[in-house]
Amino acid sequence: MKDDSITDALLREFLLGKVDDQERERIENLFLTDSQARERVLAAEEDLIEDYLEKNLTTSDTERFLAVFAQTAEQRRKLRIRESIKEFAAADAPVSQIPTNISGWSRLRSRFRLKPLFAIPIAFATVAIIVATVWLMSRTEQQNNRRFAIEQQLAQLNSPSSLREVPAQMVSLDLSPLTVRGVEKQVELKRSPDIRIVELRLPWIQKEHFSNYHAQLRRLNDNQEFTIPNLQGEALQGSNVQATTDGPYVVRLRLPTDILTRGNYQIVLTGIAPDGTAAVPEEYSFAVAD
Repeated sequence: MKDDSITDALLREFLLGKVDDQERERIENLFLTDSQARERVLAAEEDLIEDYLEKNLTTSDTERFLAVFAQTAEQRRKLRIRESIKEFAAADAPVSQIPTNISGWSRLRSRFRLKPLFAIPIAFATVAIIVATVWLMSRTEQQNNRRFAIEQQLAQLNSPSSLREVPAQMVSLDLSPLTVRGVEKQVELKRSPDIRIVELRLPWIQKEHFSNYHAQLRRLNDNQEFTIPNLQGEALQGSNVQATTDGPYVVRLRLPTDILTRGNYQIVLTGIAPDGTAAVPEEYSFAVAD
């Protein structure tokens, strides 16, 4: 990690929104540029959620936690799932045999170790179903958490303030909409340790321009996709992109290269009107090679 002054205690304060703007921006920048920092932030987030479920947070920290981690229906659903798993683990657990200071997962394992021998065949089938269900839920939750973290990273990377900066380890690529690309060779990004960010310039060739654009990034033959809302279009000079009647008009989209793997990618870009109406989308594609 680039900055050893980022302690676990400081990360917890950051997650609870208790740091000042300067400290918050410093940690967010490390999250975007340092993979070790990103792993530590995600680990601290997991520990914080566990402490909330175990009711180990103070009243004020609990209120801050809910303000950050229970804003949306999806976040509240995830918390309810985890609470249900813990409640199941604690239910009917013999108090005299299971210490109260162990985690819900440990109580779950202990509960089934205490089954009498004659109940093993039935209990085994029950345990297998429960373990499979919990594993699937845990795996789905991990995937959702990873997707949520990446989409947060993408939102920060494409915020107006970030787009005004020009990072040293960034390359720019001009893409063409599939409707006008014709027989042009597909643009290819070659991964390199020296390239941390790629800026894709997406020309908007429709006559009507919008103040807000919505992009979806997906890797072909992969069911995972990322959504990047609130993108802005702009007139761009000195570009090779397709020109409109008013000159080149593009939407810039920045991606961290560490989320890109070898393969073909598709971007679907949609203009959003003030009343929420979506325009006919434009599609772009590019390839990633090692």
